Amino acid sequence: MATLPKAPCPSCSVPHALLPTKRIGYGSVKDHKTEPRALVLCPGSMVHVAYAEARAWQLEFERAQQEAAAPAAMEEMLFEG
Repeated sequence: MATLPKAPCPSCSVPHALLPTKRIGYGSVKDHKTEPRALVLCPGSMVHVAYAEARAWQLEFERAQQEAAAPAAMEEMLFEG
């Protein structure tokens, strides 16, 4: 299972997971609280933040696509005349 990239929250500076968004190169900071028992979320929750390692994640995605395509190519080679 893939893990989500992390980035520091713009409000509290604690690293949290970035959830995917429709905007390329950005993620939204996961909902979190500044204090564990607080009833109020951190003001930085769900703020859109740029991926610090966007290119690294793109390379990983490309590699996953190539690995998924590899078995299909092997099957085609097996059944060629």
